[in-house]
Amino acid sequence: MDIFEACVGSYKDAKRALDLGAHRIELCDNLIEGGTTPSYGTISMTCKNVDLPIMVIIRPRGGDFLYTKEEIEIMKIDIKMCKELGVYGIVIGILDRNNNIDKVRLKELIEEAKPLNITFHMAFDEIEDKSRALKELIDLKVHRVLTKGGHENAFKGKKVIKSLIKEGGGKIVILPGGGVTRDNYKELKEYTGAVEFHGTKIVGEL
Repeated sequence: MDIFEACVGSYKDAKRALDLGAHRIELCDNLIEGGTTPSYGTISMTCKNVDLPIMVIIRPRGGDFLYTKEEIEIMKIDIKMCKELGVYGIVIGILDRNNNIDKVRLKELIEEAKPLNITFHMAFDEIEDKSRALKELIDLKVHRVLTKGGHENAFKGKKVIKSLIKEGGGKIVILPGGGVTRDNYKELKEYTGAVEFHGTKIVGEL
């Protein structure tokens, strides 16, 4: 079965996505910034009233994915909050100064999050050597990678996405996002073999 993950920017949109047939929610604030961590109240209400797996983005600000020590501590506190509220998983991404995965700090966040489900978000698209990065994420037991294949949208990056799915060998889910809708996802599915799809319009207009 194909899995539709609806990316939403509010509790109201999460409820709407449920009604439209979403299978999972990525809950964010500030979608115009690419998503930042939503409020305690938003997470709490969504977990209580939206009967779907809720993935919460852990991102303290917009901009790049190079974080200070203090920002890492903020992320850890937010992860603890999410665990207490009963979320299904978290969506994280952290890079070093060379736009490679910051494995040491990412491992710290993953340890803090256990046993939650983990998605590495579109920070992945900033990485040049995606094959190496994918192996690193598999080694860190990350469950899923959200990606546009390093391009403007998932359709322009479909060759990369197809290659990543093959390289992943079923050890990690490649989740195409970026321009993916309920109306066009089948084209991407047929070309790449993806079975999970992400977007703000993956279940229609919210």
